[in-house]
Amino acid sequence: MFPLFRACPDFFRFWLSQAVSQVGDRVHSLALIWLVYHWSESALAVGMILVATSLPGILVSPLAGVLCDRFSRRRIMIGADLARFLVVGWLAWQSAGGALGYPGLIAATVAVALASAFFNPAALAMIPGLVAREDLTRANAASQLVAGMSAVAGPLFGSALIALIGVPLAFAINAVSFLGSALFIALVREPATGRAGKTGFLEELRAGRDALRGAPLIGALLGPVVVINFFFAAIPVVTPVLAESVFRSGASGLGILMSCFGGGLFAGSLLLSIGRGRRERSAALAGFALIGLAFPVIALSPWLSAAGLGLAAVGIGLSIVNITLITLFQKLLDDATRGKIMALVTALALSLQPVAYGVMGLITDALKPSGALLASGAVILLVTLRIATLKELRELG
Repeated sequence: MFPLFRACPDFFRFWLSQAVSQVGDRVHSLALIWLVYHWSESALAVGMILVATSLPGILVSPLAGVLCDRFSRRRIMIGADLARFLVVGWLAWQSAGGALGYPGLIAATVAVALASAFFNPAALAMIPGLVAREDLTRANAASQLVAGMSAVAGPLFGSALIALIGVPLAFAINAVSFLGSALFIALVREPATGRAGKTGFLEELRAGRDALRGAPLIGALLGPVVVINFFFAAIPVVTPVLAESVFRSGASGLGILMSCFGGGLFAGSLLLSIGRGRRERSAALAGFALIGLAFPVIALSPWLSAAGLGLAAVGIGLSIVNITLITLFQKLLDDATRGKIMALVTALALSLQPVAYGVMGLITDALKPSGALLASGAVILLVTLRIATLKELRELG
C-alpha cells in the first residue's frame, strides 16, 4: 500500500480525505442509531431512520451520476462535503440545545444522504484516473482499508463519547471531519480525462443504459446482488437490539459490535491490498458465502464476544465482495460513462434497501433478532449458489 502512495501522491491525498471523513461518519452513525433506539426501543424505528439514510440517495443517484460525468468530480466532492459539514453542524447545535426532535433528525439525515449521493459516485469514478490500471485492485482495497480502520476506531471512540459527554459532540466531530475531507480533496489534482458531451439528461441516461447492456456481467449480477442487499439489511437493524435488549450492554456493547464488524472490513481490505487482484470470481463467491455463514453464528451467539466474531466474519466477506465487484466494474467501464453507470448500478443494487429496513424492523420485533438473522443467512447462501452458476462470472476463471 505504501509503495502505491509514493507512486500516486494524489491518490494518497484522496485516501487521507476518506480517512478523516469516515472516522467521523462512524461516530455519527453510532450516535444516530443509538439515539433513535434509546428514544423508541423499537427495531422498526431504527429501520425507519435507516430508510431516511438510503432512500434519497437511491432516488437521485442517476442524476448524480450524469453530473459526475459532465462536471468536475473533484468540485462535486468538495461541494458535497461542505454541504454535509453545514447540515451535521446544525444537527450538533440543535441536539446540544435540547431542541432536536424526530422531524429535525429525519430532515438532517435526508439532507446528508442527498449530499452523499453526489459524493460517492464521484469518488468511485475518480479513483481509476489517480492510479495505473494494474494498481486498481490495490487502490480500491486501500479505500476499503480506511473504511475498515474507521469502522473499528469510530464506534469505540463514539461509544466512549456518548457515555462520557453525549450525542451532540459525536455529531460535532462528524461535521468537522467533512470539512477536513474537503480540504484534502482540494489538494488533489484531478486527472484530465474524457467527459461526456453535454446532451440532455434523458439522452445521457439512455447512453448509460446502452453501456450497461454492453457489460453483461454487471447486468447478470444485479438481480442477485439486489436480493442479498435486501437481506443484509438485517445487520444494521438487529445490531442495536442485540446490544441493548439481548446482551444488556448498552452503548458500549453497540460500539464493540460495530467495531468488530469494522475489524472484519479492515482484515478483508488488508488481505486484498497485499494481493495481486486476480481470481475475482473465487474471491467474490467466497465473500458472499462467508456473509451467509456468519449470520447464524450471530443469531445463535450466547455472548457478546461470539456475536462480535460473527460480525467480524460478515465484515471480511463484505469487504472482499465490495472490492472485487467495484474493481471489475471500473475495469469494464470507460471514463466518459463510468460515473453515471456506477451511480445507476448502485441505485439498482440498493433499490429495495429502504423497504428492507422496514421489513427487517418488523421481522425483528416479531421474531426476535435470531429469527431475522437465520432467515436472512439462509437466503444469502441460496443466492450465492445461484451466482456461482452465472455463465458471465464463470468466464472470469
